Amino acid sequence: MSNPVLEVRDLRKVYPVAVTDDCPDGEFTALHGESFTLASGGSLAVVGESGSGKTTCARLIVGLERATSGAVLIDGVEQIRTRASSARRRQRGRQVQIVFQDPYSSLDPRQRVRDCLNEVLKLHFDMDARERARRVGELLDQVGLDERQAGALPRALSGGQRQRVAIARALAAEPKVLILDEAVAALDVSIQAQVLNVLADIRDATGVAYLFITHDLAVVQQICDDVVVMRSGRIVERGTVASVLERPTHPYTQRLLASVPRPGWTPRRRTTTGEPPASNGHPLPPESETKEPLP
Repeated sequence: MSNPVLEVRDLRKVYPVAVTDDCPDGEFTALHGESFTLASGGSLAVVGESGSGKTTCARLIVGLERATSGAVLIDGVEQIRTRASSARRRQRGRQVQIVFQDPYSSLDPRQRVRDCLNEVLKLHFDMDARERARRVGELLDQVGLDERQAGALPRALSGGQRQRVAIARALAAEPKVLILDEAVAALDVSIQAQVLNVLADIRDATGVAYLFITHDLAVVQQICDDVVVMRSGRIVERGTVASVLERPTHPYTQRLLASVPRPGWTPRRRTTTGEPPASNGHPLPPESETKEPLP
């Protein structure tokens, strides 16, 4: 196995909240000192329901928020938790980038595609105009776009095209780690598959490592090597995609898998007694084994 390009060590994030019966000390712990690694050129999925802590983890890694405790290391170098200088933020941006779920809100609606990519190249590299134009063409080609889209504004592009632009912008910094936070969740299934194929080709060509934040197990199966499953700010299961999805050991993972429709599955109405019908997938564990409070 390759040396890890990303190490998350005992990462913890606590938010101040209003004092309630659920949070009598006025604190909410979104992440409970969790650890994992991502191999160079690998792809790791972080799976869980809304509120599980997966997006918080991604924001801490990329530096959009500061951890309460713990460490993030990229290529063995620890990233500081305190407020960073502009130079340190640029350096981190060269190492790790993030693509969000909604490309329309993450792209400047007044900025044409080529200007969006040029902006990143000017920030991180010493290139003249000719070199930047050549690199913009390469980036568009990598994500399956062409010169026709280079002069377009975001509103003139489809959702799939906008997401490709967002991916190209992240790749423009030539990061070692690319975080994809539900990056294909808002796309139609057919467009989803196309974008995932593009991402697979990019990984093969560049060696960039992917951290997928997702709730979609189909995405995990298509492109990821390893997976960690999160619940209420804790990692409850981890392993290769094949081992976790085929032989889940934690009740919560079993419930996630049982909720995915399978060939031959037909929905059934709830019985008159109020009891849910039996699952057609993995057997659901008893409620007493799986019921955990939501954050």
